[in-house]
Amino acid sequence: MRSSLLIYVLVFGLSTLGHSQDMMFSQVNQSPMLLNPANTGLMDGWERVAVQHRNQWVGSNGKYNNTIASFDLNLMKSESGSGAYIGLGAYFLRDVAGDGNIGQQSAIVSLSSIIPLGRNGHSISAGLQGGFGSTTLNQSNLVFESQWNGAEYDQTILSGEQLSNHYSYADVSAGVLYQFNGGSTSFFGKSDVKFQIGAAVYHFNRPRINFTAGGESVLNRKFVFHTSFWKDIPDSDIQFELDAAQFIQGKQMSTYFGGMVKYKFSDGGNYLGGSSQLGFGLHMRTFDAIVPSAMIKLKGFRFEVSYDATISALRKAQGGGSLELSLSYTNFQDALFSQRRKYRY
Repeated sequence: MRSSLLIYVLVFGLSTLGHSQDMMFSQVNQSPMLLNPANTGLMDGWERVAVQHRNQWVGSNGKYNNTIASFDLNLMKSESGSGAYIGLGAYFLRDVAGDGNIGQQSAIVSLSSIIPLGRNGHSISAGLQGGFGSTTLNQSNLVFESQWNGAEYDQTILSGEQLSNHYSYADVSAGVLYQFNGGSTSFFGKSDVKFQIGAAVYHFNRPRINFTAGGESVLNRKFVFHTSFWKDIPDSDIQFELDAAQFIQGKQMSTYFGGMVKYKFSDGGNYLGGSSQLGFGLHMRTFDAIVPSAMIKLKGFRFEVSYDATISALRKAQGGGSLELSLSYTNFQDALFSQRRKYRY
């Protein structure tokens, strides 16, 4: 089997002998619904749209790309944030690898309930996700050892391989999250402190996927535990952010932690959509990669670029690290899908 297909099978476990694993983004906080369903609609603002793309193993001969597009909003949320409200969202995820475009696609709908615990900035949320996923394989670009005719690979020779080009499955996930927002009465980047801690389980129903005819592979439940802490430094324009996440899926574990320092060069306001910031971060995925990043936020838009510098033994085979880009927009002005609610000063 061609090396690009073999590498993908070995790394992601898409074989009948093992259990499949999820792909992973390094900018974990830029895909909030992929981190925890309880994050749906939980934001400073009304609506949020985001796109994130990861080019895995830059410089390798294979094509390893992950892309997610998401949209979420909150409904029945008051300006003061004193009452319970609903978060609603959806995301579309595509993971493609190798010459055979081996990949998984997911279309997921996410629903959450956010309940403030009094008027002091404390809240708890619970989220539920459901949707469908599918696996795909394009065999036309693949060659196998059995197709070697002694001088070259001949695709007219039957390979004898029995591979499935398409397989679909249902997927269910859930999560809970606690948040303290010290600046919950303001949507304009003036929060003194914010803290979150949450847990989620993905693929609760352990769906079965298939790449080989007559065989199936279980998509293991993925358990996620995460926390984050934001703090403004008093009497300065500096804010720092610390975060960590633990991912457990089958026998695989991944720990991700680090932080970002942000400089606020504008407080913003109703027409600027929150504070404008420039930030630089550094994270680490244990025994795998060091991830530097840079971010700029302006008028509700947020753009971040990061690079995974591989430190594990895989760096010899990958041909490079991984480049990741994300772009999001959060509406801080009047809600688009609810009664128009203007801020008061």
